[in-house]
Amino acid sequence: MKVIKRYLPKPKFPGTPLDWKYLRTKEVLCLIQKLLDGEMVNQVNNNCGVSKITNAISHIRKYIGYENIVNVRVEGLKCDLYELDKSNKKAVEKLKELRDIIKAHLKAF
Repeated sequence: MKVIKRYLPKPKFPGTPLDWKYLRTKEVLCLIQKLLDGEMVNQVNNNCGVSKITNAISHIRKYIGYENIVNVRVEGLKCDLYELDKSNKKAVEKLKELRDIIKAHLKAF
């Protein structure tokens, strides 16, 4: 897998509020766990079960900070992969906090 570039796209609609309907599912928990494990996730060969991964990624970015999830362009793929910036410890802690919030919501139902 040859990485062409890592970049941060321009934020779209930065003033919109966080929409929890895209985050409160078991599939998003799997996606968050894969990001915490250091894996790159994408739309084509994700094994998280999220049908539209970009919606979940955009709302995760709103929660943990836009610059903490990086787009990665790989040769041969038409879509980007997403990777967590593990160097920022605050982002990792906020992602764990988000995971705990989603787990608590799922246990309530």
